[in-house]
Amino acid sequence: MPRTDLKVPFSQKDEAKSLGARWDPTLKVWYVPDGVDIAPLVQWLPVAKEDDLEHEPEFLVRSPYYYVIESATSCWKCFNSTRVFSFVLPEEHEQFELVEGEDEGFTLSANRGEWNCRGYRGTASSVSSLSPQVAKQLSRFTENFKSAYSKAGGRYMMNHCEHCGSKQGDFFMHSEPGGAFFPTSPEQASRMILTKINERFESNCGVGFASDDFLDCMRVQEQG
Repeated sequence: MPRTDLKVPFSQKDEAKSLGARWDPTLKVWYVPDGVDIAPLVQWLPVAKEDDLEHEPEFLVRSPYYYVIESATSCWKCFNSTRVFSFVLPEEHEQFELVEGEDEGFTLSANRGEWNCRGYRGTASSVSSLSPQVAKQLSRFTENFKSAYSKAGGRYMMNHCEHCGSKQGDFFMHSEPGGAFFPTSPEQASRMILTKINERFESNCGVGFASDDFLDCMRVQEQG
């Protein structure tokens, strides 16, 4: 679960700390650690002001740069090993979140919210759409990442087997330990390739993360 950041004035930092808040020296922000009751800390939860909110954009996930990740999986249908691709987003990526006003005097127009940075690296999954620029970059790597219907419901962009063309759904590759995009050891991660794309990433997708992502063990190459 994404952590909850707080807005704690300097004069109140000791009080917040005594109630369980912790300081992140890298991001320079107070936050609620896992297992700590958030109730005593609600006074420091960020509250968006209506003037600060934006209308919902076309793409709800963005990043100043990104990586195309190449891995491999065994096709469930023909049993051949096939290359599969996805996107890795850096700590700087942001997700747009709609805001609902609960206070009587806080009224919002429909579809307004704010950009939030969670400060973790993540892998994109359940990609429903990509900006034309990102789609163009991906086409340099594969033509087998395309929209298809999932038996789990709905359509999203997924990998297809290079040999038989069968759909390779996201769930097992992204959510199962040992899956194509869920390495559980440095050795498994070392077989994956990250290509850095120094362009803006925009998409409608989910962003998953793990406490041990092993991204530092993957082979990294600059865009050719």
